Amino acid sequence: MITEEEVNKLLSQHEALFRFIGAKFEKIDRGIAKLTFEYKEDLTRIGGILHGAIIFAAMDYAGSYAVRTLDVQEAYTLEFNIIFLKAMKTPPFSFLAKVIRETKRYAYVEVEGFDGDNELCAKGNGIWHLIRN
Repeated sequence: MITEEEVNKLLSQHEALFRFIGAKFEKIDRGIAKLTFEYKEDLTRIGGILHGAIIFAAMDYAGSYAVRTLDVQEAYTLEFNIIFLKAMKTPPFSFLAKVIRETKRYAYVEVEGFDGDNELCAKGNGIWHLIRN
């Protein structure tokens, strides 16, 4: 299984959005991934809160790498829904993804977004299409 260090290096070298966010995977285990990053003004909307598009990107990265710990060759997001519960202002921001159900071709993933006070600020769920070896 790929390690946190390997994923961080790979994405930092090849993904401009990952670099822009300043994201870092802190944990990757079978069916689980945790992504964190600090506050940057460039990531906010008017009012100084974390932009919804950045929250989606973080949730998608976390969910994607939780899925990639399964026995898959490739996976991609089919659908993703987010409920924004509280403005995310206090860093560091963290996103924890868990694979809830896995079938031969699909994975259902739940992702939670927390602020620096460890308050749940966003909850998402998505379906990934799995390409098996």
